[in-house]
Amino acid sequence: MNRLNFFLVLFLALSALALPGCSGESEAELIASAKTYLAKKDLKGASIQLKNVLQNNPEQAEARFLLGKVLMESGDVSAALVELRKAQSLNTPEEQVVPEIARAMVVAGEQVKMLAQFGKLKLRNETAAADLSTSVAAAHLLQGDADETREALAAALQAKPTHVPALMLTARLKASEGDLDSALRTLEQILGRDPADERAGMLKGELLLGLKKDSPAALEAFRTVLVKHPESRMAQTAIVAILAQSGKLPEATKQFEQLKKIAPEHPDTLYFEAQLAFAQKDYKTVRDITDRVLKVMPDNARVLELAGAAAFRTKAFTQAEVHLGHALKVAPGLLLSRQLLAQTMLQSGQADKAIEVLQPLISKDDADAISLSLAGEAYLQAGDAKRSEAVFLRAAKVAPDNTRVRTSVAMAQFDRGQAGPAIAELEAIASGDSGSRADLALISARLRQQDLTGALSAVDALQKKTPDNALPYNLRGRIQLLQRNLPAATASFEAALNKDPNYFPAVASLAAMDLSADKPEQARKRFDAILAAQPKNPQVLLALAELSARTGAPSTEVARQLADAVRLNPTEPLPRILLVSQLLSSGDDKGALAAAQNAAAALPGNQQILDALGRAQLASGDTQQALSVFRQLIALQPKQAMHHVRLAEVYVKTREFGLATGSLMRALELEPGLMVAKRSLASVAAMDKRPQEGLAIALQIQKSKPKDAEGFVLEGDIEASRTKWAAAATAYRAALQRGKSTETAIKLHQSLTRSDKVADAERLGVEWRKERPQDAAFRYYLGDIALQNKDLAGAEGFYREVLTLQPRNALAANNIAWLLVKQAKPGALEMAEKANQLAPERAPLLDTLAAAQAADGKLTLAVQTQKKAVAAAPQDASLRLQLARLYVKSNEPAFARSELDELERLGSKFAGQAEVAELRKQLR
Repeated sequence: MNRLNFFLVLFLALSALALPGCSGESEAELIASAKTYLAKKDLKGASIQLKNVLQNNPEQAEARFLLGKVLMESGDVSAALVELRKAQSLNTPEEQVVPEIARAMVVAGEQVKMLAQFGKLKLRNETAAADLSTSVAAAHLLQGDADETREALAAALQAKPTHVPALMLTARLKASEGDLDSALRTLEQILGRDPADERAGMLKGELLLGLKKDSPAALEAFRTVLVKHPESRMAQTAIVAILAQSGKLPEATKQFEQLKKIAPEHPDTLYFEAQLAFAQKDYKTVRDITDRVLKVMPDNARVLELAGAAAFRTKAFTQAEVHLGHALKVAPGLLLSRQLLAQTMLQSGQADKAIEVLQPLISKDDADAISLSLAGEAYLQAGDAKRSEAVFLRAAKVAPDNTRVRTSVAMAQFDRGQAGPAIAELEAIASGDSGSRADLALISARLRQQDLTGALSAVDALQKKTPDNALPYNLRGRIQLLQRNLPAATASFEAALNKDPNYFPAVASLAAMDLSADKPEQARKRFDAILAAQPKNPQVLLALAELSARTGAPSTEVARQLADAVRLNPTEPLPRILLVSQLLSSGDDKGALAAAQNAAAALPGNQQILDALGRAQLASGDTQQALSVFRQLIALQPKQAMHHVRLAEVYVKTREFGLATGSLMRALELEPGLMVAKRSLASVAAMDKRPQEGLAIALQIQKSKPKDAEGFVLEGDIEASRTKWAAAATAYRAALQRGKSTETAIKLHQSLTRSDKVADAERLGVEWRKERPQDAAFRYYLGDIALQNKDLAGAEGFYREVLTLQPRNALAANNIAWLLVKQAKPGALEMAEKANQLAPERAPLLDTLAAAQAADGKLTLAVQTQKKAVAAAPQDASLRLQLARLYVKSNEPAFARSELDELERLGSKFAGQAEVAELRKQLR
């Protein structure tokens, strides 16, 4: 809701209540007492007296009517309507109750219903008629119908020429039509007759603020109202709004405390509490407060708008779409809600819907530049370059000096291939504007042209404009990295940190360079330095988790760090999504599902989180729930290709290959170049015993992208799936020539081995290790191969290479410990203890530790450790068998027999029954 409409609703809510009275105990005296409280604006006192009346006599019409007015004043519009309608049913005179019901319906957002019910009703009493016509005019104004508004206002002023609410609304209408001076003159006339008129004073301040953009004068007007009406909630609210929008949050917060004293639970108070939370980026509080208010006032447009804005900021686009769409149904003329809803559609890939939402704005001759710019982006996203250019040019005509619009026009030109004119325009904008938007667009355009020298020149210009900003130095460093000038890049990133020691992009770049130079601890120190100053910084927490993963930390440690990031930043979606992905990649499907469910509960409507939830459900085997989630995402974003790919994954899991193929074809219709869809389509064909179709797709990719590895990897995968190892090796070798990938190198090594080209496989292993001295993953793979071939010494050597590269790799340390035990070499216990320190309470690692303790003669300790391993993975019978062995060695036959009994009960489900029988013989 725009600010004029916001105060229109407030003015309607406060346009009554000035009834005198006295106190007493009889019904009549209680009602008189309530009227006295009302005159003093003591709503609580009035409410108590009226409820006392109604407790004894629920049919007391006047008490119902007055209670409705009290509830209206206190902001509980829904309850007010209930009481006023009861009063109407109790035969309260129409002249008295209808104007109040009409006013309440407008405040509640029920404009359409009110107009249908009372729009044509004529009342005889002049004040009642004027009141009702004013509410009818307000409803039309909120609906954006100026002609009907004028007609209703004329009727109100004909009934009562001095009716203040009608004069106020007349002033508002004149202001909305651009005749501000006339609007202010009307208000001065009202204030001339009654200088203490709260509503006129409020509107004067609002017009000074909203149309004259004169915040100091508006603030003075509102403070004048507050002097005359110290308990004025409207004045307090307006002052809080100006201070907050001026960035004076401490003053706004102090003023807000005064508002809370006046009306702590009033929806307006709660609304501004939410606004302050929004300004402080506390979107969880915004959501909590707006949810509370919307339960009472579900059609309050300004609250819906704020809730939608908060959802948009947290990328909960589904929720944003719901709230903003509802706000526009209530009040179609809300400019900000319409623009925000269009941006929501653009963010979620619904360009057609964004265009539809913007159509009422851009179809006007006087369309504003922001709406036209958004429409230009929408047409561009929808692939309609001609219309995009047309509306961008209209935006430029409306706001020829608006650098944002001119920059958008230039970038649209660049996207259409008109690079020369676009860059010339961007240079012109940048040189004549003190802002940085055009400079950044120019740098981006230069980089897209691979013009690194030109990009650096543009950075020079940006740096002159913002000498104390870290951004230009960071951009310079990134360009110097592209030039492979590492010393210069390092100096630039360090210069950025001299400007701002906690500037994360520069720290991240330097940390990446540290990793490339095999200095992970130096990278960690950089992140820790920021974390010391900003313990909750989500970027740093996620970077540390990524660093741990890249340096071989156990998956449990990475998951713990991501869980900490979630705990410290509960409203941020990215840490939650990464936690789900990490748990899925480590095989903890149960943990991933729990994390995804928690994320969906904490951030409802976030489509990325819904995607993570669907993936977790699929991994845990709940295909029906996954199917439901991905269908929901498709309903929300039918043109988002990846949703159709996800749906295909579910169909693959359920072996419904025809449906999977259909979903993938739909994805490719929406995004023809989507490689993941092409790869999946080929894989589905191979699984459905149609390998030739899959190979045809792979060859098509190779033809369209001959320099890329993807098509050749896909060909190799299909050939490997049908055990044609020689053909697979040929394809993988071609892929490796186009892109050095560890995964592809491993696949080639496997194919060579299985096609009996062992010498070629060994040569590949030697060459790859020489070319890639930091590739721990390939060495780990070679260790596994050596272990399969019972080459224990060779496997140990490879795992030790891994541990040298990744000292925190618990699995490599565990494997080395196990091999040392098997080879009866010293050092097994120390290595096993290290593995368990890095990844505690993991059954396989505890099993190895127990074996090392037993080999070192520490049988009692070995038994205790093995019991922990069994407790950690009770379903793993091999761990129980090892515990039985240790009990036999420890000469504890009763305990050994108990474990063997458990294993015998498994019968054929456990393949080691022969050893169980052999161990039992040893107990006789």
